[in-house]
Amino acid sequence: MENKLFVRSMIFTAIALVFWLFFPFLKSFFVAFLLAIVTSPLHRVLEMKIRTFPKFHSISSLVSATVVTTALSLILLLPIAIFLFNLFSHPSDSVRVIKLFGTHIDTLSAHLPSYLSWLKEPLENAIAVAKSHKDEIIATLAAWLGSGLKTFMSMIAEMSMIVVFFFFLTWYGRSMLLFVLPIVPLARSIKRQFFSDMMSTTAVVFYTLMGVMIAQGVAFGVFIAFFEGYNPFVLGFMTAVTSIIPVFGTALIWVPVAGHEYFAGHIGNALIIALYSWAMMAFFIDNIVKLIILNYVNRALSDEKQKMNEFLIFFAIVGGLATFGFWGFIFGPAIVAFAFTTLRLLRKNNRLFYA
Repeated sequence: MENKLFVRSMIFTAIALVFWLFFPFLKSFFVAFLLAIVTSPLHRVLEMKIRTFPKFHSISSLVSATVVTTALSLILLLPIAIFLFNLFSHPSDSVRVIKLFGTHIDTLSAHLPSYLSWLKEPLENAIAVAKSHKDEIIATLAAWLGSGLKTFMSMIAEMSMIVVFFFFLTWYGRSMLLFVLPIVPLARSIKRQFFSDMMSTTAVVFYTLMGVMIAQGVAFGVFIAFFEGYNPFVLGFMTAVTSIIPVFGTALIWVPVAGHEYFAGHIGNALIIALYSWAMMAFFIDNIVKLIILNYVNRALSDEKQKMNEFLIFFAIVGGLATFGFWGFIFGPAIVAFAFTTLRLLRKNNRLFYA
């Protein structure tokens, strides 16, 4: 009895010390771990293809991990690189947009339609108050911009660590799994089933979200390219990123763009942008295209019984973003998928046990 207690104490102490040592990198590690899980089928297929070449048979796992990691790096970092290049390659455009925004605010009350005339006086008073506190507002905006830039640079550093962890988890993932699984005190069939269900459920959610993000970004980027004065790469990237935000989503991008056209006197353009964005992104992609992608990925990676409810995914993303920040769109659904898989497995095994 004392020996068992000592061994358990040693195990918990070792785990606690490892977590303490690598605490600053835990978020990056778990994001890489989840990405390694959802890309493991691709890695396995690619590795089997590479093994058909005798020269690469002994290093097939390394080559496959390198290819998959390179692809992930391009997916994560290339859009950001294009976004930053287009944003800072023409700084005068950014200054012009800021000045136009200030001009639009000054003349906002003059552009109100007749049915909103009752807002004219309160709006003018609010603008006057804002002008009287101009320095404080600028200082607040500068602090907010600095905080946002710091968060953005932190996210870039996290992405670099994620790529590093992802490479080693993809390369050594099978060896690590074979080392850890015997420690888990469950039957081999149950462990195999749990890992398979967890991988497929997480992959279904992840690939669906990524498909919707790409569809939203491409749809708005291509559309806005037909209007002068906008950068389709920047707006397309921002639309893809904001599409994971619940409730508001892509409206955070297309509503200001439509408002800019309206206050510039291009009322027709504003209506076209608003109608297209609502019909294409808020309705068609969010409801029809998402369902098509979800069903396709679900059929490709799992059976229909493993499909997660869309409302469950929605609240998982909300909770994930609130708790973990940007990477919450991965953590939230993954945690819910873990609980969902665990409960389904317990239900199935209890049914077999009591049958």
